[in-house]
Amino acid sequence: MANNGNGHTKYKGSESLNLISVGIDLDRCGDFPNFEAVFEGQGIDTAGGLFSVVSSGCQNIETGEVFDLVAVDTYANGDSVTIEASSFFLEFDPQTCASATVDPVHYTIAGGTGSFAGVMGHGKFEFASNDSACNGEIAPAFVWFHGKYK
Repeated sequence: MANNGNGHTKYKGSESLNLISVGIDLDRCGDFPNFEAVFEGQGIDTAGGLFSVVSSGCQNIETGEVFDLVAVDTYANGDSVTIEASSFFLEFDPQTCASATVDPVHYTIAGGTGSFAGVMGHGKFEFASNDSACNGEIAPAFVWFHGKYK
């Protein structure tokens, strides 16, 4: 990790996510064509090393917009950070059965526990996933990210 001189520490990493459930959550996501997706996975970053992640968010399947995405990364020592993403769009390619972010997505670090208690920060991530309904293949989604925290 590199401190950039103004108290912010730079970090970067990646994670893989497995889809756990998809369903309707009217209170959180609103009416159809919106649905909630829940993911679990693992990753590594230069801020804390190996971590497990639980993430959930809403998606409008007609527009591809993803909103209210929240992730909690929990490191091997039990410390954690909570990530909140800005709304973003996924673009589906029927030739490859892949969906990916149209542009890098902004996120904020909304808090943490342990050595990350009181942490604030921000960054950008990219996301790519396979559409199993398109090709019949079950595969993890992938996220790669970078940011700063203080």
